[in-house]
Amino acid sequence: MKLTRREFVKRTAVAGAGVALLTKYAVPSARAVNNSDKLTKWIQPMRGLGPTGIPVMTSVPDPVFPNTDLYQIAVGEYSDVLHPQFPGGTKLWGYRDATKPITDQRHLGGVIIATRGRASRIRFTNTLPAGHIIPVDPTVMVPGTAFSALQNRTATHLHGGLVPWVSDGGPFDWFSPTGASGLSFPNGPGSLFDNLLPAMVAGQADYFYPNDQATRLLWYHDHAYGITRINAYAGIATAYLIMDPAYDAAKIIFNTTLGKSMVPGLASTNPLVFQDKKFVSNTTALTDPTWAAVMTAQGRPDLTAVGSLWYEHIYDPRQFRMFNGKGALPPPNPSCIPEFFGDTMLTNGLAYPLATVEAKRYRFLILNACNARFLNINLLQVAPAAEVATNPKTLFANLLVNPPGPPIIQIGNEAGYLDSEVIFPNNRPFNPALFTGNLLIGTGERADVIIDFTGKAGQEFVMYNDAPGPFPVGPATNDYFLGNPANPVQPLAGTGPDTRQILRIKVVAGASDPQPAGPILNKNVWDPKQPTMVNMPAVIPAPPLPLAPLTPLPAFTPSVTRNLTLNEDFDPYGRLRQLLGTTLPALVGKGFGLDYLAPTTETPVAGAVEVWNIFNLTADTHPIHFHLVNVQVLSRQPFKMIKGGFTPTGVARGPELNELGWKETVQMHPGEVTSVIMKFDLPPVPFNVPPSPRTGGNEYVWHCHILEHEEHDMMRPLVVSGANPVVTALAGVPYAAFISSIAGGVANFNIINGTASYTVVSSDPNFVVAATVPNSFSVTAAAGLVVGTVATITITDAAGLVANVTVTIV
Repeated sequence: MKLTRREFVKRTAVAGAGVALLTKYAVPSARAVNNSDKLTKWIQPMRGLGPTGIPVMTSVPDPVFPNTDLYQIAVGEYSDVLHPQFPGGTKLWGYRDATKPITDQRHLGGVIIATRGRASRIRFTNTLPAGHIIPVDPTVMVPGTAFSALQNRTATHLHGGLVPWVSDGGPFDWFSPTGASGLSFPNGPGSLFDNLLPAMVAGQADYFYPNDQATRLLWYHDHAYGITRINAYAGIATAYLIMDPAYDAAKIIFNTTLGKSMVPGLASTNPLVFQDKKFVSNTTALTDPTWAAVMTAQGRPDLTAVGSLWYEHIYDPRQFRMFNGKGALPPPNPSCIPEFFGDTMLTNGLAYPLATVEAKRYRFLILNACNARFLNINLLQVAPAAEVATNPKTLFANLLVNPPGPPIIQIGNEAGYLDSEVIFPNNRPFNPALFTGNLLIGTGERADVIIDFTGKAGQEFVMYNDAPGPFPVGPATNDYFLGNPANPVQPLAGTGPDTRQILRIKVVAGASDPQPAGPILNKNVWDPKQPTMVNMPAVIPAPPLPLAPLTPLPAFTPSVTRNLTLNEDFDPYGRLRQLLGTTLPALVGKGFGLDYLAPTTETPVAGAVEVWNIFNLTADTHPIHFHLVNVQVLSRQPFKMIKGGFTPTGVARGPELNELGWKETVQMHPGEVTSVIMKFDLPPVPFNVPPSPRTGGNEYVWHCHILEHEEHDMMRPLVVSGANPVVTALAGVPYAAFISSIAGGVANFNIINGTASYTVVSSDPNFVVAATVPNSFSVTAAAGLVVGTVATITITDAAGLVANVTVTIV
């Protein structure tokens, strides 16, 4: 079944191995629009966090909001040397500490490390120049709108944050240096946040993040309407880490025999932020003769220098399918494109760095910050000065030459810890028929992993990526590696372009700290702020056998089930675009997709539990990201269109092993319906949250995190009705929420960020509360209680602040 992408859209075809043959491309093309120069790999050390690496933000206590840290951040332009062969540096846009000199600014700077129970208030100042460093296509916005000409707009979204809508940084929350702002901009001068001295001025905006979430890696990035994809690509993105020591103590097992935690400490913890870029090269003037004219028209002729960022800006019908029927307008230049794939991998802001580690265990917090490229990471051993060899027949890594390195142990994802750790053996190339591989990370997703290099001193390893672009099937021209006959530019040994070898790791002798044998995470211990639970499997089948679909516990039966769709059609310029929609025919056109600006269809009530069944009618896997809420994957199942109806077929399967926990970005594969469950809680904050002037409620969005898809036009409003609870200060909450009552069960709790002494009361006499020490207590359940039985434990501190935690029988 070898269908064109357009035929697939028309037929709304089914899943299975046949879907893996689909492609959006008209014909494979070897035309080089632009390729980076052959940069030498592994000649610069990888950056870590700190004064000489990726800068970390500093803060002071907020004088208005209690228990809150105040940060001053500038969004501006700067230069950074991303590779020694670009000694003049690369111009970028990004974040920096506004209280420090601009000379301290580096790519991915602005990292924030927060603690649960202590909020952050960030005052952003937009200092961006008028002309963008990436070509701007105003036609992806509402035609003729005045702001489409403003190239230096920004809005900040805390990706994965449980925040009030006024701080969510949605598409219409943008603001410019001169004070122009979007239709949903409630956080600038004259707003509820204009309560500091000196007062806000034009070009400033405040965002308030409660940080009431368990340990996890978030990231904050631009989300301005119409230019998100190029602002994030230009560099307006970085990491945001929330730490929750109390929850860590409950979730992570402590090895009493060895006297140490089963997870490495902070001194052995490193971020790994992966991005793919292209750079202006010595041949760009020949392969992209319009680049200089486009950038000069934007007032940026300086961006023609070698080493400048390059981004695809021509909608080429030899590459991308187009509609040429009646009424189609010719695409402009610059033009948006379906997806962008770079040819050079960056780790922590540098091209092809070398990481040197000691022969012990490490924890890595991985973020896929690419615009569109998925990553399937296998850790493979390489000989010194050699690289990963490719099997000439399969074009996958030759495991006989490059054997698997130490296993990758995943303990968490973008929404916190998993139910149990998952081990990846590093011998799994990507399988397009099953949408599986080794450690598979879509755009916007994160992975919290442990790798133990004990006994590996003197050895070297490569993090190797063989995921196609687009995912799950794309042309070989987007897959850059030595020996790929389809690449328009062939690298030399030891040079790029290369998107397969994303990081080289050299192991040296050092202090011993091997990973202890045994379980790492306590099962059924969950952050009580996310109570929409499902029955986790007691027995995990051996791969490749799939899990059975999960079901909600009786106490969390959904009140609403929504049937939604992922779609494709063509815009007025004949360009392929992606859309979200319902299973009802759209008001315009013959499909189910809806523009972002179409009337809102997802309108949950605060506190409601909902199940969303999302049918993928496209040829791509879409990493769907939900603002405000975390979700749990219940199932995936093939479907067909039968007499106009969406009919599941075949066998439903449960989530992947590393989806047994919370998610906020979920991979949704072609020809499948993916079912997720979520609870729409609004976070408590120390102020009254006004409704959105644009939507009348709490305005969020859900969208594909392939940034070119999100922008054009795979995003829909998510408007939650209800009010945020107002608190006079932010109190921490206890950890642990689930206990077994087969023979009675006990859950232990700590209270953090409160004022002693405490009153603790249970709503059910079958759950008996007992104090242990002044800031801790235990709950004992009566034997034989039914699975799903819930009690609420109310904690009141001496200052009158109240926190609730639920305990559930599992």
